[in-house]
Amino acid sequence: MKLPWLSYRLLCVLCESAPGIVSQQELIERIWPEIVVGDETLKQRIKLLRRVLDDNAADPTYIEAIRGRGYRLIPHVEITAIPDPSLSVKLNLATDTHVAPANGSSYPLYWKVTSLTLAFVVIILACIALLYSSSRTIPQPVSQTLAAKIASGFDNELYENGLDYYHRYREEDNKLAIELFNSAIEINPNMARAYAGLSDAYSQGIFQFNGPSDWQQLAIDAAYKAIALDPNLAQGYKSLGLAYYNRGWLTKAISANLKAVQKRKNYNEAMSNLGFIYREMGQVKQALHWIDKALEADPSNSVSMLHKAQILHALAQYPQANIWLEKALQLQPDSLLANNTQGESLLQQGLFSQAKAHYQELIARYPKQLVFIEGLANALLYLDEQEQARELAKQLIQSDNQQVKVRGELLSYLANEQGTQAQLAHLEQSFKQELAQGSDRPSDSMSLARLYAKSQANDKSYRYLIQAINQGWLARNLVVMDPSFKAIKEEISFNQLIDEMDNQRARQQ
Repeated sequence: MKLPWLSYRLLCVLCESAPGIVSQQELIERIWPEIVVGDETLKQRIKLLRRVLDDNAADPTYIEAIRGRGYRLIPHVEITAIPDPSLSVKLNLATDTHVAPANGSSYPLYWKVTSLTLAFVVIILACIALLYSSSRTIPQPVSQTLAAKIASGFDNELYENGLDYYHRYREEDNKLAIELFNSAIEINPNMARAYAGLSDAYSQGIFQFNGPSDWQQLAIDAAYKAIALDPNLAQGYKSLGLAYYNRGWLTKAISANLKAVQKRKNYNEAMSNLGFIYREMGQVKQALHWIDKALEADPSNSVSMLHKAQILHALAQYPQANIWLEKALQLQPDSLLANNTQGESLLQQGLFSQAKAHYQELIARYPKQLVFIEGLANALLYLDEQEQARELAKQLIQSDNQQVKVRGELLSYLANEQGTQAQLAHLEQSFKQELAQGSDRPSDSMSLARLYAKSQANDKSYRYLIQAINQGWLARNLVVMDPSFKAIKEEISFNQLIDEMDNQRARQQ
């Protein structure tokens, strides 16, 4: 196995600068010239390189960390040019002589005797070497020796570190988790768990941190690779379920997580995901069943607590929901998902002014988090503060994440007095394409219902409103108080659909 490419580059840069000190910033710029990484990523690469070199950070032989300045290579390094054979005089052993004899004379006797003696000694030594080597094991090449050291467990160490960073649920930590999982895969390309972890990190990047849209497919591909390497790996199916969820394939996501629970009993992460997805599909009884099992398996899991709060919100049991939400926030106060859930709860209750204040406070702390910007834009839309909503929507439209971008375009359209036909056609195509590609998210159907209501295509609006409710949409206030439905709010058909939504929630109690 070869030295991982990034570690090789790192060693080259240190060698080129020896015996000088190379700053952390210079190393980062030269090793990762086209992407943004943090100091922790560099530290992990230095750690990997030290493991390969059998170096000790506390008492280094090769790589020394200079506090506050950077790193330097301890051994003296000389760069030696390799001569080009084409520029040298070639010796033809068949015709050339070491010292040419005078014209017409032969070599002296002592020269002939010495040459024969040396030839005899060489032959004897060659025979001895052959006999000796036949009884000895040929040592492994250096690359294989290094591979043995790496395979002794450093791939697992990288994987465990990646898992730790993934479970911190912060954007920078998630990026580092992706780097660590990829490093483990560089060392051990058959490590199924590392592919599953990589899939989870890509999915989390999409779900929480507005990662680029191509991460959706990367997450699915990594999960498939994990399952191909180990068909009994429960984590692989859980990762596939999360990747499916991000594509809007909720039914497939349920199936994959159920298979994960079959492979590993009491798998709390898969059970928690089942609770979350069943809630979004409006199957709240099933959601409560699975989330309670997840909390029984791991009572201190903040994500499961958060999912229970979301399920109770869907049932309009807000006091009980807030108890679980507070528990989750006590364990992880900076959780983006938990803080956003607070805002969504206020929106679902119709408390739009409170939601506005909540999201403004969050944006003051996290100015680049698009999920909070989107929440504030929604609150402003319901408060009829259309111009401010449109300004915020512009930030969403600039996102690299296609789904976030389209939601921003929808908000911009809904916040305009009169949207253009071109905007309507584009948004109509975007959401219908999601449905055609297998999405069974009620939010996609609801987006079309709002879009058609705004454009006064009432028949089409009813069609997708019915679809959203049948897919599990339970957020009553977000429909009744939506300014897009102003023109049809008093119609009997509209109110009958609201009653059906209420009946669905009542049946879940």
